[in-house]
Amino acid sequence: MRSIFILMCCLLAVFTELNAQECQKEYEKRFPKTGIEEVVLTNNYGKIEVVQTSGDEIHVYANMKVTAKSAAKADETMDLIQVLETRTGNYLDLKTSYGKDMAFKQFMSGLTVKVDYRVSLPKGVKLRIINSNGAVFLGNFEGVLNVDVQNGDFKAATLKGGEFYIKQSKGSFNVEQVETMTGDFKDCSIILGEGEDVRLTTNSCSGDLASIDKLNIRSSGGTIKLGDIEDLTGSSSFTKYEMQDLANFLDMEMKMGEMNIRNIQSLFSELCLKGSFTKVGLSFANNAGYQLEVKHNKSLKINLPQGWVLDERPTSERNITIGTKFVGNEKYEGKVFLELSNGSLFIQ
Repeated sequence: MRSIFILMCCLLAVFTELNAQECQKEYEKRFPKTGIEEVVLTNNYGKIEVVQTSGDEIHVYANMKVTAKSAAKADETMDLIQVLETRTGNYLDLKTSYGKDMAFKQFMSGLTVKVDYRVSLPKGVKLRIINSNGAVFLGNFEGVLNVDVQNGDFKAATLKGGEFYIKQSKGSFNVEQVETMTGDFKDCSIILGEGEDVRLTTNSCSGDLASIDKLNIRSSGGTIKLGDIEDLTGSSSFTKYEMQDLANFLDMEMKMGEMNIRNIQSLFSELCLKGSFTKVGLSFANNAGYQLEVKHNKSLKINLPQGWVLDERPTSERNITIGTKFVGNEKYEGKVFLELSNGSLFIQ
């Protein structure tokens, strides 16, 4: 009986889809750039595409589509959808309006609503995007950019010439190159090609960051892959880091995580890592030279190259000792400070 019921539901869904009625309308308007310093675009249930131009007008186009069980229902719903324009001082605010309880109506009535935007924006105008249940796409963008995207993807080429801020949840982030960036991510996959000054807060995210000059990150959960990093600072819990190359500086505090660095360059200046219940693996360049200091408890599992002996001395803290040693080429002056407990340390 249960199988018959499921089959009937599937047939009903197919029949409903085949007999669905669709209604569309368009919005298009041009605004002179003069006097407008910032555009704010708010949308739901659709994508936003932005192209930056060298022109002197803002061109906004929106395609609105409603699919319903009947033409009457589609038309009735479409009448509720409009683009609201508000001009306040130097701000132009464009917002999709759906009337009341559109999410509930879609769920209960079998409606689907989609509003897609294409915007041409002159250089020099700041942009703020707020989008839910839809993606945001940009090519190259120069200037101040503020994005809030929930349950949707974000993709861009090069972002430069101003601060870029993004808050994103439940989606993918993919940017080829950015100068200055602040990002707040939850349940996202993050791909970044190149960055100069990047500040990230992540929660349950995966990351693949290829080449960053200065990276500050606060993470909770997830796995972050790092390529070539000049400086890394921040804190983490329950996060695994896999780094290919560290050029200069690291200062991290970690709990219940993992940090593996495949190559620490010979000219690095300082590496400071404080961790509890954290696995640490450090591989230094063959010609590196550095002063090593390891503050640890008795529960830390230490795996050092054959023949290495740390000069251990007790501290005033119970079961805590400090081991020191100069390693490698004396012409280099790198410093490594590790404070680890209840995890493991591997150095080569």
